[in-house]
Amino acid sequence: MSRLKRELGGLGATLRDSVRLWALAPLVPLIAVLPELAQHAVEIRLGMFASQEAFTSLALDPQRLAFGGVKIAALVLAVLAGARFWANRAAGLRGWSLAGIAWKQVLLGLGVQIVASLPALLDLRVAPVVQLTMSLVLTLASLPGLVLMVGGLLGDRETGLLAIYRSGWTKALRILLHIGPVWLLLQVLHRADHIAALDRPIWLVWLLMVLDALVVGQMASLAATGLHHGYRGEDACTEPLNLYA
Repeated sequence: MSRLKRELGGLGATLRDSVRLWALAPLVPLIAVLPELAQHAVEIRLGMFASQEAFTSLALDPQRLAFGGVKIAALVLAVLAGARFWANRAAGLRGWSLAGIAWKQVLLGLGVQIVASLPALLDLRVAPVVQLTMSLVLTLASLPGLVLMVGGLLGDRETGLLAIYRSGWTKALRILLHIGPVWLLLQVLHRADHIAALDRPIWLVWLLMVLDALVVGQMASLAATGLHHGYRGEDACTEPLNLYA
């Protein structure tokens, strides 16, 4: 029961600190917010929110898709920058320092991901069900490698490839629990904002799209904080001088 309480306390810390990140490092959510808002400006100019038909017909507009690629890259960058910020704060380093990154672990984890993806890129001439099964098995098997990359980003130089296959499963599950449920709720709100904006006055469309961009910023903040706190576990909640000062 005490273990459950500690894990729930960790989840609470992730939620709290994902909101605090807006004040501690506003650039992190803004990296995600501004490209999202820029894409919404394009969508409004194209007339996407005039009706459901317009929204559907303009969904694949080249200009919108171009901004979509930028915003996805920005979201990933925001998550990585935010996770690094928490690691630096815990270590007493400058918020945007890259000095603490364990590049060996990052590259090893990346290598695992590349190896696991190779069968999907090769023409193995096997039945589709076999190909799908292989992909699922390799994706699952590569999860500790992904956790190793996260650990390297956060400055964990001690954990190696073999060790992560012993301890990485728990860390992967904890990271998923710290991010997944609330991320899904925010994703529902993200979609609801778009639906609510259809066939509305332009001022209301803008208001909803600004709100939507802030939701995306919170998604980035949540994922960044969840990566750090989920990987560190209890350690993320026992550094009051660094994390919660």
